[in-house]
Amino acid sequence: MNIIELFENAGIYKENATRFTFDDTVKIQKQIEIERSQNPNIDGATATNLTLAMNDYPKELLFISGNRILYNFFAKKNHSRTRFMSDIKNEASPEAVKLFIDKFLSDDLNAFFDKKITENRFDDIEDLLVVKEYLPQNALDKLNKKVSEKLDLVVEKLEKNPTIEDSISFNFIKHRSFYDLLSHFRSLENDEKIKKLMNLMSSTLVNFDIKISFLNPMMLAMSNYKAVDNDLANLLKSNKDDTIVRTQKTSGNSSSALSTGSMIVLAIVVIRLILLMVRCSR
Repeated sequence: MNIIELFENAGIYKENATRFTFDDTVKIQKQIEIERSQNPNIDGATATNLTLAMNDYPKELLFISGNRILYNFFAKKNHSRTRFMSDIKNEASPEAVKLFIDKFLSDDLNAFFDKKITENRFDDIEDLLVVKEYLPQNALDKLNKKVSEKLDLVVEKLEKNPTIEDSISFNFIKHRSFYDLLSHFRSLENDEKIKKLMNLMSSTLVNFDIKISFLNPMMLAMSNYKAVDNDLANLLKSNKDDTIVRTQKTSGNSSSALSTGSMIVLAIVVIRLILLMVRCSR
């Protein structure tokens, strides 16, 4: 349990609040006793930290309590937008909020990033990065490293010519959400890694079954990466356009072949019906 979960469970939130009272401190103590009676492993330091936050960092705590994305994330709730339509705008600079999260909530933030990266749920991370300006830089740096390592791992596996069964572990390179997330950490270094992945997948060194399965969807998804290098950005767009044209032609040819085949089958059926009617009329 973190301090925002305790804040939520203790019922401290008040719309348009500008400060905290002694009664709020009493609510914290009562709620932590309830929580610990249900789960003895809950750290009592959470109550101490929340009291400290209310006394020494009220602006930052009030800011988070009024920010729908940050509050729902740390409170593990899904309150509607109407819950955050306060008339009072809590003043706290992005830097102050970053320091607050780093001090009191960094464990939860880093654990979330680790879990979602492992599960390849990049879209969940993307939802939180809407408020990236309030997240601590060291947490973002760790996330950047993990995303980049995912890319390194794919390149390393492709260089070893994996089988189609092995490719399950890097299926995420066919998903746009991966490149959207990578774009938050766009750099010349990541540009080079994208180029290497693209060249490897296009080369004759890669298993043909993998190329059939991955090349087209990867080219479409990869176009979502916002490259630093303009030449790479243009190449990614060109690859996307070429892939769309190529797949449309393939689809058109397949449809045409199917249509011709259907007409032949229909003609055979009609001829057989005519012959059957002739026989029956005799």
